[in-house]
Amino acid sequence: MRRNRLKRMRKLADLARSEERRVCEEMGRAQRQLNEHQERLDELEAYRRDDSDKDRPGGRLSPVRWQDYPHVLQRIDDALVEQRSQIEAGKATRDAHRRRWLVRRQKLESIERVVERFRKDENERAERRQQRTLDEIAMARGPGRRGAGSR
Repeated sequence: MRRNRLKRMRKLADLARSEERRVCEEMGRAQRQLNEHQERLDELEAYRRDDSDKDRPGGRLSPVRWQDYPHVLQRIDDALVEQRSQIEAGKATRDAHRRRWLVRRQKLESIERVVERFRKDENERAERRQQRTLDEIAMARGPGRRGAGSR
């Protein structure tokens, strides 16, 4: 009965471990996606800085391109706003996955502590059984008798 208890808890630990791993992988994917959004934002900001250098005296814009310049800047600014929004959403998603992972991790650690306690209990019971068997053998031989070879 107790052996079955340990076996059941080990199965439960295996399930909890795979669930914790799955949630951890989801958190990793959310972090990678957040990193990609941040890289895009950095690229857009660099492009915006480079583009704003063009409107200084001695800039590289031709008169024809100068007409579209405010529209181009507006599109870049809109893209920056959208990218920042995606980063905030990505942070929220990553944080939610992290909280889920922490809960799963704590659950797994708790189950593993129970499994370890059951394993120790099982080992102690086995040692007591073995000692009891040795004591019974010693008593069956009688007092003062050490073994078959010592007469």
